[in-house]
Amino acid sequence: HGHRPLCPIHSQVKLDILRTYIEAYFSTVAANPKIPIVNIHLVDAFAGGGLLKDPISGGPIAGSPLVMLNTVHGAQQTINASRTTTKLDIRARYHFADRSTSAVDQLKRGIQASEYSPKLLSGEIQIDRMAFDDYLPHLLGRIPSHPKTKALFFLDQCGWNVATLEHCNTILRHLPKAEIIWNISVESLATFANDNPDFRTAINRFGVDLGDAFTSQASFSHFSDWRKALIAIFLDKIRRGCIANYVSPFMIQHDGWGYWLLHLSNHPQANNVMKSTHWLHQNHSLHEGFPGLKMLEFNRDNFNQATMFRFDKAAAEATNESLFLELVPEIRRLGGDMTRDDLVRAIANETPADVSRIDFALAELKREGEINIRGPKGEMRRAGPKHGQDRISLPTQAKLFLPMNN
Repeated sequence: HGHRPLCPIHSQVKLDILRTYIEAYFSTVAANPKIPIVNIHLVDAFAGGGLLKDPISGGPIAGSPLVMLNTVHGAQQTINASRTTTKLDIRARYHFADRSTSAVDQLKRGIQASEYSPKLLSGEIQIDRMAFDDYLPHLLGRIPSHPKTKALFFLDQCGWNVATLEHCNTILRHLPKAEIIWNISVESLATFANDNPDFRTAINRFGVDLGDAFTSQASFSHFSDWRKALIAIFLDKIRRGCIANYVSPFMIQHDGWGYWLLHLSNHPQANNVMKSTHWLHQNHSLHEGFPGLKMLEFNRDNFNQATMFRFDKAAAEATNESLFLELVPEIRRLGGDMTRDDLVRAIANETPADVSRIDFALAELKREGEINIRGPKGEMRRAGPKHGQDRISLPTQAKLFLPMNN
């Protein structure tokens, strides 16, 4: 059997999020019952040995490669149970890698002994013993670059600069439709953070420029405050430096610093599905920042205000309240007339709200007479938008009690 590593609660949360996300991914991609085939690559570049140990019961827990295999298999069955004519065929190719020989041997043995062993023989599952730096170019050589190729990368590194921003941008340039779930241990980043040359080299390798953040240490009275600020700047630089259209950082908390699970994608629907997934896992997922539209606005002088945002009932209320206050000025800033989908796209990187929560706030604003919502034929909506192409506009007649000279 080999030694099974312990799977602490926060790692289980990560696996739960991966599972829920894959389920939601396929129900979204295959929402049209006439779609017969979905081709996709699933990549787990830090795959481990396939089985982990539950710290409480001591029993086995499926690691990420088996979570992928089981969830895709289950998703296909679930979707086909509700289809009458065209059955869905998910043609998934799995790419698993780990740098540890014992982990790779254990993973191979586990899959050979499972119902998935035919996929190993057919080459639908490929397992490589490689360090990530070598594995990524090898893998991208195997998957031809194409703007329509679907791929999901799970980069569950230990630490923070094995799978770097540079790597993620390389993946997205090669496969613009890829989605990446990327783990960064804030714990190890914070432990390593100081102003010595080793850390600078590591930051450069990662692919961000922290600029004067290094030299600003003297302006903080506590080293721990400087470190917090450095980490906030680091996250901000990732968001600016990543070529994905949508970058959503979720903080998964445990003792100490926790880690970020970043979701990178070029597709608004993918961004929305991941946000909805985090609202389901509300006890452990935290968002860095605020509930409304300025969620990740980093304020250098007051970084402590970037409170942890929990995806719970209080957060849902705070999100709704903030959207109610902030959406009208934002719509005005964006030109005062746009489709619901364009509005969502414009604010996606600034809010933890998924589309259902944005629609709820728009319905409230409509009821208050703050906005107009029209259907595709120009018909007025009585409540919230019914369709992504509905147009949201500001009433031309300002409310009477507003000063008229704006």
